[in-house]
Amino acid sequence: MAYLSLYRRWRSQNFDEVVGQTHIVRALRNTLDSGRISHAYLFAGPRGTGKTTMARLFAKGLNCVDGPTSSFCGQCQQCVEIAQGNSLDVIEIDGASNRGIEEIRKLRELVQYAPVNGRYKVYIIDEVHMLTTGAFNALLKTLEEPPQNVVFILATTDPQKIPTTILSRCQRYDFKRFPAEDIKKHLHYVLAKEGIIPDDDALDIIAEHAGGGMRDALSIVEQCLAYSDKLSVETVSTVLGVATRERITDFLKALDQGESAELFRQIQELHLDGKSLSQFVRDLLAFLRKAVVYQSTLSDIGLNWDNERLLQVMTALSECERDMRFVSDTSIPLELAVLRLIQAPNAVEELKAQVDELEGRLAVLERTGARFADSGPMPKAEQKAPQTVQLNPLSGDREKLQTIQSKWQDYLQLLRSERLIQPEAFLREGFPVGLSGNELVIAFPPGRGFHKASIEQDRHREPAERALLKMFGFQLAIKCIVGNVEQQADAVNNPEDEEKGQSESGTGSAESSGGETEQQPHVEAQPEPKTDPQPELDESVQAALKLFGGKVVNIKDQ
Repeated sequence: MAYLSLYRRWRSQNFDEVVGQTHIVRALRNTLDSGRISHAYLFAGPRGTGKTTMARLFAKGLNCVDGPTSSFCGQCQQCVEIAQGNSLDVIEIDGASNRGIEEIRKLRELVQYAPVNGRYKVYIIDEVHMLTTGAFNALLKTLEEPPQNVVFILATTDPQKIPTTILSRCQRYDFKRFPAEDIKKHLHYVLAKEGIIPDDDALDIIAEHAGGGMRDALSIVEQCLAYSDKLSVETVSTVLGVATRERITDFLKALDQGESAELFRQIQELHLDGKSLSQFVRDLLAFLRKAVVYQSTLSDIGLNWDNERLLQVMTALSECERDMRFVSDTSIPLELAVLRLIQAPNAVEELKAQVDELEGRLAVLERTGARFADSGPMPKAEQKAPQTVQLNPLSGDREKLQTIQSKWQDYLQLLRSERLIQPEAFLREGFPVGLSGNELVIAFPPGRGFHKASIEQDRHREPAERALLKMFGFQLAIKCIVGNVEQQADAVNNPEDEEKGQSESGTGSAESSGGETEQQPHVEAQPEPKTDPQPELDESVQAALKLFGGKVVNIKDQ
């Protein structure tokens, strides 16, 4: 007899031998024993989870001489022919190679014939999702109302590709991946029957790399036995191209110690040995996942990582595995990940030291009563507070104005110390040029119309007036004009040029205490539109031109 592979030789021959999938076994047993046989079934699940095997067992239960029954004999002609795969009443069709509409039309013609020897004619269509849309449409009516004693069993690894019209006509059973423990247990059983004693750690590696498929696990075992009669860790590691547990633990220990040279040497050694670095990264992640489930995994190899460090390492390795898909030299992403992981603890320690230092300074400042009230260029303790000046109520407006002018910079400093940054910035462009009673006239150069308009707003003017009261002890109201600041200041400081200053800057009324009519022309110093309809507009335009560096192209009359 020709040699049969392990997964074919040890295929389950009855429901009692099925490993896992207990929910499906129970449902199919009840179906056979109760006689409620449906016309169509859908077996969906990953590869190697027993879909075709379960379909053959169900066909045995249908066509056994004692059937329909879940306890079929396995000895009658029908059971033997189904087990050998040559039964005329159980037809297995590969949906990948018979996916066209013509093949399904032929199937519709064959369905009309009665079973040859058995009770039911069973059609097992494997990888049914590979059928074309036209083939599905051709199968639809036959699948919905097949002839009597015809059962369809559709098997697929991708049920999402099957039309809903087909899914709605089938009883669906979802196969699950086998847990690693079930795979390991079944491998022990098979190898014991074969007379082979495996290493327990070797079976752990096989179970992890089987991907939940029993057929894949048996195929790996058979490949390892072809390489060596002894199923050891070294054999499995060589065949699969994976690193041993010792290499994984040595790598993690070197990573914990921050030994970059040793880590790079191990990476280069794995590369020269022909090991897949991508697979090595996946093995590291699988080992660390175990550390999450079993808290003693890391402590067993002498590592004391907290959850934060464990998450950091797993994140870096996951990003490394993703980056390896897009480079030809897979060692580069792994080396970069190692460097980041080595530097990360040092950076964290430095940050912790800085935080501790700042907390210590804060504690000292709290004890000494210091405050972080000033963020200016000079520490608050070194800044000199502006000295206030009380204006003499008996003095004239001229003397009061001269005092205000001499202390104007101190007043601006007071605004800054009070955190009135915007009023201070606007008033810095102007200068007091006149005082009439409690009205302080501040002149702005012709190019500072924006600053004049801003300080005239209540939200800026009112805080500035309160600061005037605090600085000079006198209630003053701010009035803004546009004019030549230097000429108007000279007119105030040089009384003999007062008349000339009044004609040029218009501040005579602010500097005079009487109401004589010959001194009234000072009112016209502030530009009042008479013939020009928009003099104030000109100031704002000039400010905008100076601010943005533009030019006037045209003035449109409104």
